[in-house]
Amino acid sequence: MAEVIAAELRAKILKGELKPGESLLSEATLMEQYEVSRPTLREALRLLEAQDLISVRRGSHRGPVVSLPDGGVAARAVAIQLQIRQATLADVYQFRMLYEPTAARMAAESATPDGIRQLREILDEEAAALGSSSAFPAAAWRFHSVLMGLSGNATMAVITECLQHISEQHSARGLSTSPDQRQQEERSLKAHRKLVDLIEKGAGAEAEKFWARHMEVVREVQMGWFQDQQITELLD
Repeated sequence: MAEVIAAELRAKILKGELKPGESLLSEATLMEQYEVSRPTLREALRLLEAQDLISVRRGSHRGPVVSLPDGGVAARAVAIQLQIRQATLADVYQFRMLYEPTAARMAAESATPDGIRQLREILDEEAAALGSSSAFPAAAWRFHSVLMGLSGNATMAVITECLQHISEQHSARGLSTSPDQRQQEERSLKAHRKLVDLIEKGAGAEAEKFWARHMEVVREVQMGWFQDQQITELLD
């Protein structure tokens, strides 16, 4: 019965009938609604909490609060699967090369002033983070995630968000030991700026061609390091 209740509440959350930040009914009301005991209801809530679909605040009068899992949940599961298969950062990068140039073209073809604003704000973050082996990779990966979101393809956006958690942590480790860290960061920022300029112009074909060439150059420069970086399980 706990699984049935959890499935029904999960369906309402995923359909948007229950939105993030909203409270579920109180335990007493839910028990009465589903005609179950407190232990059964709490088991149902525990199942939803384990999936990061609700947060249960002990002692709160609001009851369980609806939330949505971030990409880190999926990323941890994917990282484990990649580690089992002894995948490297080169594997992840090669996969990204298959779809990111296409996403750049799609983003240019459907560019909006708000989308351009989002990308330029991240460019400012990257510029401010130059020299930081932790802050710069984080900002640079946000650029990729927003870019995929602006492509309009939900699948690419979700996959990239997942890969962001994996690559961001692993890239930060490698970048911190690189002798030309600052130079690599500046090249990356320069490429990001040019891509945004092309997207703002609506130059889809140029954006796709430029991004494919840029990714190939990065692959050639960093292939040795990419191949040596095995994907490991992500820590919270």
